[in-house]
Amino acid sequence: MRLLACVFVISASSAQAFQTSATDLATQARQELYSARNEYAAVLYQKIIDQDPARGDAYYGLVRALLKSHKSHEAYAAAAQGLEKAPQTAGAQVAAGMAAFRRGDVAQAEQYYRAAYKIDPKNTGSLVGMASIFSMVSKFKTARELMLEAYRYTPDDPVLMMAKANSLKGAKHISELEKILAIYDPETDEARALRAHIANDRALGDRKVRRLTSPYQSGRIKLVALWNGPKQLRGVGLRVRFNEQENATLLLDTGASGMSLSPKVAEKAGLEVLGRESSEAKGVGDQRGQDLHQYLAPVVQIGDTTFANYPVSVFRSAKSQDYDGLIGADVFQRFLVGIDFVNMELTLEPLPKAEPAADEPEDAGNEPVPGFSRALRFGNHMTVLTTVNDRPSKLFLIDSGSSANLIDEQVAREVASVYGGNPAEVRGIQGKVSKTSMARHVSLVFAGLRQENPDLIAFNFDKLSDGEGVGIAGIIGMPVLIQLKLTIDYRNGTVKLEYKR
Repeated sequence: MRLLACVFVISASSAQAFQTSATDLATQARQELYSARNEYAAVLYQKIIDQDPARGDAYYGLVRALLKSHKSHEAYAAAAQGLEKAPQTAGAQVAAGMAAFRRGDVAQAEQYYRAAYKIDPKNTGSLVGMASIFSMVSKFKTARELMLEAYRYTPDDPVLMMAKANSLKGAKHISELEKILAIYDPETDEARALRAHIANDRALGDRKVRRLTSPYQSGRIKLVALWNGPKQLRGVGLRVRFNEQENATLLLDTGASGMSLSPKVAEKAGLEVLGRESSEAKGVGDQRGQDLHQYLAPVVQIGDTTFANYPVSVFRSAKSQDYDGLIGADVFQRFLVGIDFVNMELTLEPLPKAEPAADEPEDAGNEPVPGFSRALRFGNHMTVLTTVNDRPSKLFLIDSGSSANLIDEQVAREVASVYGGNPAEVRGIQGKVSKTSMARHVSLVFAGLRQENPDLIAFNFDKLSDGEGVGIAGIIGMPVLIQLKLTIDYRNGTVKLEYKR
């Protein structure tokens, strides 16, 4: 009996030591994750799983860290393991939801997030996941409420601290941002972007930005054709006047947001520099991202529409030989925006109810009005569910800044034959895409329309999808849009596409 008692005491002591070790490792992993040292956080979470494969919260941490490290395929494998080893835990269900969302399977992601919430209503991952779903369908008020509820449960998570900061104004807003900055490793991209954010907000002070100073009424603005050589249409542009002293031609780019100029054009226009910290301009292309600074345009005039204190992103590749910068259609998001690519005209119509406060989130209606289709959005980028050769729907970005229709190479190989090595050149903000191919006979069905493509340029969309946080399967560009009138209702998150004869 004495021997058995001795064995029991030793076993209990070993278990306690193991438990302490696992707890310490989890604390360290969470600190690394919150500091945005994501690659090392992933290593630590993997160690926890190796010790205890049924620990659901470790799968959540691992998948989150891998996705932030742009290792999506490793994240998919980790999420699948979590469902196998710990299916009844909220952490594993959220991890699976994050992986599904990154693949672009939004419906499946929602199912996983709801399953996690059912297991644990206080699981912050499930609340954040559902907030991302609600944001996609333009229910921004509900999304913010979910994020703030998650913040109450986990107030030391920088992602949730940011949600709290964005619900505040003035000095309180900046103070909360500084708390987040103190958590981040100063060498990370997250810290760099946040330093720029704080510097810009301090420089702005209490000035109201993006203020519409012209009457809230109907308007028509002529579009100008932008050409690649004498025969190929590059896109359409708008004439924009800055500070009543400098005219610029900006590419109308529904795949961009706000306004962007090159440093030289910004200087000629007399724009005010906000802060001195830079962030990074990212987009299509295989070169490094470019330094991006924020400027402020005291007056911006586009046709008869005028804004005061409009922020402008300034980076070198915003300009090309054909245009001076970029302008997103979301600049006019207070209006119903019509872009008639056939008749080369942009129309603005006041929305039916009173204009909302620019800084207060609203929820869109549940159903689109007749003739419109729901757009799934990421910020102000609009995507539509698109079937590719009659396969299950994928997310395609509506992008008037793209001179070609494009498809992710992996998606293309699932539905069509793919051939060639670099048969076409694709360029974006980050320069040239190094490797492209061509997909044969691709049929796209979206928003009630069908587009047949004998050939479609394909390349790896991982960088683009990492930037958006969701799997983008393709881009609907000018070869489609040039035949259409595109109407965007940003308030309700819907679009209408009509063929113009």
